[in-house]
Amino acid sequence: MKKHFKTFGAFFVVALTLSACTPSQPIQDPNEPLAIDSPILEPVVAETTVEDAIKKLFSAKYDKPIPEITIKISAQDDTHIKGGVNFSPGGTGNGGLFLAVKENGQWKLIYDGNGSVSCSEIREYGFTQNLLEGVCDPLPVTENPAETPDETMIVKIYFNNPDIDPNWDFECSNVLAVEREIPKTKGVAMAAITELLKGPTAAEKNSGYMTNINSGVKVQSLTVQNGVAKIDFNEQLQYQVGGSCRTSAIIAQIKQTLKQFSAVNSVIISINGETEVILQP
Repeated sequence: MKKHFKTFGAFFVVALTLSACTPSQPIQDPNEPLAIDSPILEPVVAETTVEDAIKKLFSAKYDKPIPEITIKISAQDDTHIKGGVNFSPGGTGNGGLFLAVKENGQWKLIYDGNGSVSCSEIREYGFTQNLLEGVCDPLPVTENPAETPDETMIVKIYFNNPDIDPNWDFECSNVLAVEREIPKTKGVAMAAITELLKGPTAAEKNSGYMTNINSGVKVQSLTVQNGVAKIDFNEQLQYQVGGSCRTSAIIAQIKQTLKQFSAVNSVIISINGETEVILQP
């Protein structure tokens, strides 16, 4: 009996020793997912799109929530974009054309709106003609290239002349042409408008010609697209201008001077990009 007791005691000691040497295993919570022996994967963040970058620019410029801004890109290359922007809920004045360039890795708005675009200024940013199609017309009538020495051409300028037109007091939009000889240029439309803004010469004044356009008026842009000439002036065009007769005469002088060219069927006049509330009687 003592022999068996000693044998059992020895077995019990060995069992305890083995149990102490075996590392304890944590009990798996059945409500937790099984652990997987693999590295933790970082979440993938989607790259910001060009549209998102442009939306942020408009949001900062006009204090608009990004979800209310819609961007539609119509043409682009690596560093230039032409497109349209709309601010919901939409409607007049809530969108328009935009042009953007990428400088030092960041997009920058250089134009947005519905007014006329200064072609010379836009081209300084390296836009190709494809990107400027519909924005700046390549027709020579809209350009301002250097004049050709020793060659001249004739353009017509339109003024009022109460001495020749006895009905001028009743129809102020009746304008008559005078001819000007100028250095030959491909930018004939701009050249003609430049002559118009100079007003009548001394000889023309002696013949009864007069202008209703203020001195100091500047052309800010002139484009032609699909037969429509768009010309934008500074505020001086309507400074202290009143009365339906005078405003009608100003509009007629500008439109008739531009419509002498076959590329121009109609004319849209703007002041600082505004076309609606300008040259009011």
